[in-house]
Amino acid sequence: MPYRQTVNSLGLSASDKHQLLLEFDKLRAELTDMRTKFGTLLAKLDADAGVTDTNYASTQALTAAQFNALT
Repeated sequence: MPYRQTVNSLGLSASDKHQLLLEFDKLRAELTDMRTKFGTLLAKLDADAGVTDTNYASTQALTAAQFNALT
């Protein structure tokens, strides 16, 4: 993952690098969880009969492929 290369290029101790990588991994997991929940919410809006003909799921600008490319 690109952020691992960046962290490895920093002048940090091995312990600090490890801690920073753990924090990045936690952040990535949190963002993935939020993205999943957001997609679920959009799907729910699309499924609700009382909502107009808007395709909410299609408004999600960041696709899974784009999201994974950032990490």
